[in-house]
Amino acid sequence: MIPRRNSHYVNLPVRDRRKTSRPEQHIACFSRPRQGFTLVELLVVIAIIGVLVGLLLPAVQAAREAARRMQCANNLKQIGLALQNHDSSHGEFPKGVQSGPALSSSHNPVRTGTNWKTFILPFLEQGALYDQLDLDFERAVFTPDWFGNEVLENKVVSAYNCPSSGADPLLDGDFGSSKSDGAQKHDYVGIAGAYRDPAQRREVCANANYGPICNNGALLVNESRAMRSITDGTSNAILVSEQSGMIAVLDNGSMVKHHVRNNYAGGWGGAFKDSTVENLSSGQYHHGLTTVRWALNAPTAVIGSSDAAYRNNTVLNSNHPGIVQVAYADGSVQTLNDGMELETLLQLCTVDDGLVDNLP
Repeated sequence: MIPRRNSHYVNLPVRDRRKTSRPEQHIACFSRPRQGFTLVELLVVIAIIGVLVGLLLPAVQAAREAARRMQCANNLKQIGLALQNHDSSHGEFPKGVQSGPALSSSHNPVRTGTNWKTFILPFLEQGALYDQLDLDFERAVFTPDWFGNEVLENKVVSAYNCPSSGADPLLDGDFGSSKSDGAQKHDYVGIAGAYRDPAQRREVCANANYGPICNNGALLVNESRAMRSITDGTSNAILVSEQSGMIAVLDNGSMVKHHVRNNYAGGWGGAFKDSTVENLSSGQYHHGLTTVRWALNAPTAVIGSSDAAYRNNTVLNSNHPGIVQVAYADGSVQTLNDGMELETLLQLCTVDDGLVDNLP
């Protein structure tokens, strides 16, 4: 049996029912839920999103830097293996620098010869490029105004650039002119040796106006060293290091470019052909090589002074926070922290001093 509704309402005429329902409908309209956000609620949401972005952004940046650092380490691995393969094929590492004939100052900038990064191109799958080069060219492998070896102009070999560097891989007015534009800047440097024991400096180092040059490392000026002569052990000898190309200057806090002098060229100024540490000119410095004299990532003294950490003694540095990556003679790639003692670093850059007991 169907229950009956309120008899009073049911018995009303249809016209009266309509009149009665109107107030109820009016009340229902005012009881609908509100739509949208208030200003306060919107500001709270924006603040929450801002906090989340602030938390996630460093993580994203760290992940990107980790990827760049890994690519940089892979470049060093390729370079280290290329140097090993050169030793296997030729019985020795390439010359760190092969200087060309002395040039007059009218050739500006004055560059001669080439360096180890040219000689290992065939072992970096760049044999076709290497075969097009004229290594007997009387000046540098690349030269101002690009006459001779033009094949290198605007050519980038990716293994020689670290993605963390942030610099354009090609010279573009870096010398104050367009003469050398299109030459590749490199982010890795060979180790000629270390300037350490004053009593031994005359035997293994030469003093030059642009900083001392030593031959107690693996990649030498106008000389070649065989891997078998690394008596300290290949796991205790650094072949190549990162060198970002930008160095902090102590006196004014600015940054000085060095990558303009880290390329395929050999020497500068009085870098005479076949001159070794025993008979170097005092007015020369070399491209692509460094004699380690300062701590990792150390800022340089006043530019132009004999203690400046650039040119022949450009510091080992990188844009990776707090570290520098290096390739050892055994083919491994290691990470060195900025806090490493200078004496330890100097020992790792010397291949035959016998001081291996205190190495990490």
